[in-house]
Amino acid sequence: MIFPKAKKIAKALDWYKTKDTVFGLYKGYFFNMGDSSLLSNPQSKYVIVTTDTLTEEQKLEINTALESNKKKLKFSNFEVDDQTVFVQFIEIYTYTKLKTVYALFDFLVDLLTKIGIPKDNKCHNCETNGNLKYYDLNDTGTLLCNSCYKQFENSFYEVETEAAIEEKNYLTGFLGSIVFSIPGIIAWVLIAVYLERLASAMAMVIAFLGIKGYEYFKGQQGKLTKYIIVLSNIVCILIANAATIIALLLNEGFTISESFTELQTNEVARSSLYKDMITSFVLSFLIWIWLLFLLKDQKLSIKLADKFEK
Repeated sequence: MIFPKAKKIAKALDWYKTKDTVFGLYKGYFFNMGDSSLLSNPQSKYVIVTTDTLTEEQKLEINTALESNKKKLKFSNFEVDDQTVFVQFIEIYTYTKLKTVYALFDFLVDLLTKIGIPKDNKCHNCETNGNLKYYDLNDTGTLLCNSCYKQFENSFYEVETEAAIEEKNYLTGFLGSIVFSIPGIIAWVLIAVYLERLASAMAMVIAFLGIKGYEYFKGQQGKLTKYIIVLSNIVCILIANAATIIALLLNEGFTISESFTELQTNEVARSSLYKDMITSFVLSFLIWIWLLFLLKDQKLSIKLADKFEK
């Protein structure tokens, strides 16, 4: 999602866009800008400027300059890599003003010019300066020549093809999710029976184990993946709750057959089961929200970027 201030900057500078960011040239240097997710806590904005490969001396100069002007420029964190400078504004009590973002832009432009970093007029992959176009590369803006675009497109296709061959199916992933959750179910029952503690918090552990199990068994990655993992979590939580009640009844001297009967007919046992299930689902809900809405599919993609409409 592109937030209002990023939209204003993109419109004013005639920039391009991806799904979540805006990008383009500012005084000859290449910038990406975006915001954290709506559900992130705290909220933040970030700015990334792409450079030529930086020497260790240039990195040191940039680090020193940013550290010295951190308070003045009102940003929270920064990181300097070989070909990028990343700056973050964390928004806890107030939102970052437009003039603050532009002040950072100008500061970075002046700094890069001062230390001899040339303006950006070449391919970010091979450094040629012909047939350049703006692309959306995995939700990040970049500048590529036609040849490099084709290389990325072909390599992504090969990766996706290999992944499709290696992956099995949804059922395999579902079973893997169940298998990995079994230790969580066992721990749940043991905690409830022998430590006499509320074990519903293990629902979050089971949810996490389910995700790992699906990935380990290489279940098919697709639109249904998230929902299948949630389904496996629900099945395991139901089993864990039922197994806990049965184990408690066995501990009171009931036989296995009698325990199953009591679970179906005894109002106290059924009420306890329903109460524990509700608690378990509430605790798991946080993991499911992350899984269904925040966890993005890791699909490789490249396409021509669209300009931000004014």
